Amino acid sequence: MDFFQDIADRVLKEDLVFVVTSKRSTLDECPLLFGIKLFVFAGNSKSDLLKVSESLKRAPSPVLEGYTWLKLIIHDHR
Repeated sequence: MDFFQDIADRVLKEDLVFVVTSKRSTLDECPLLFGIKLFVFAGNSKSDLLKVSESLKRAPSPVLEGYTWLKLIIHDHR
């Protein structure tokens, strides 16, 4: 879960985008145990959503540098 929290911290620091980390719910269909939740409101514009999307695309790469064990797992699943 630290990996996801590091991503959430990075997007908040760099792009002022607030996302939260969470454990999997019984309602989730995703097999991952942890994840990032994003809350979207009716007042969010298309440009707001594009900014969030770009931020979440960029954030994992630099964060991943500190998680060599995770890079090995990801590489093995490709």
